[in-house]
Amino acid sequence: MYGYMAYNVTPAQLTKAMKGEGSARKYYKKLVAMAPNERESDIIEHFYEDETKHLSKFRMLFEMTTGKEPEIGSIKAPDFGSYIEGVEQAILDELEAYEFYRDIYLASNNPVVKDVFFEAFTDENEHAAHLNYIYTKNKDR
Repeated sequence: MYGYMAYNVTPAQLTKAMKGEGSARKYYKKLVAMAPNERESDIIEHFYEDETKHLSKFRMLFEMTTGKEPEIGSIKAPDFGSYIEGVEQAILDELEAYEFYRDIYLASNNPVVKDVFFEAFTDENEHAAHLNYIYTKNKDR
């Protein structure tokens, strides 16, 4: 049965989440290419894979709640000049996504929605922690 009321998440919230994940994927592809070493590149590549997983799950939820394929439009390219600038902005973006996903998780009583958003907000928090490590390690270079 379609209808977002049963899921406690709106199509607009899911569209915002999908756009955010699509943007994060582009962001991380650029950061991977700028990473100063293989270890940091591997860490950031893992973030890219997580964002791809989140995007897929949000698409699935959108289709479950609306019965339609999502239309998220074009995703803007990342805009940062240096690796450290990109890492700093990514920290802020991850924390913002964490809060958005956590709030949806807390507002829902649907176990499917809760599972998807719990995984997403815990991953975003993990990304922010790793990015803080990368930022601290590279900020004085």
